[in-house]
Formats: sequence, C-alpha cells, structure tokens
Amino acid sequence: MMQEGIELSNHAVTRMAQRNLSTEDVEYVIQFGCRVRSGGVLHYFLRHSDIPAGDRKQAQRLEGTTVLMDRSGQCIITVYRNRRGLKVLRQKVKWEIEHRTLH
Repeated sequence: MMQEGIELSNHAVTRMAQRNLSTEDVEYVIQFGCRVRSGGVLHYFLRHSDIPAGDRKQAQRLEGTTVLMDRSGQCIITVYRNRRGLKVLRQKVKWEIEHRTLH
C-alpha cells in the first residue's frame, strides 16, 4: 500500500509492472534514496551507500532505482533503473539553469 497522499500515475503503474517493482519497493526508494530536484521534478535515486547494512542482501536489487515525482512530491510520474543515473541527474541541473536564463 502506497503512503497516504501519494498517487501513482497510470504510466508509473505500467512501468512498475514492467520492471517488477512493488509499491513497497518504491516506498523503500523514497524512504532511503538520495533526493535530487532536477529538470523541474523530484527524483529519488537509491545508491549502494543509501541502503542500510542490514538490508543489503534484500535491497541490493533496488540499487540504481529512480522514482520520478512531480514538484509537490504528491504524484509518482514514473520509475526506472539506471545504476549511473545520479550522474545523469546532476547534468540535468545545467539544462534547467540554462533554460531559465534564456526566458
């Protein structure tokens, strides 16, 4: 069961099914993952170092999982996996800064 107040988009439900992720897996990433605001949305990225030592065996498969939420943090837009995703997320910040200065 998803936390109260957080909605799942239809796209997120589809992607979770395709990537074999449960709502508990998504909640785990939100709870322990690194939070990054980038590209006008909120990303929760689960790094190896974010996984508590006692959970490493069970949660190792979640390493590199990213949960993409709207700005308010109330709706999950999509979920994907990319172990090098944090590097990509940090590069998006430059685009956002560039985009704001152009308008």
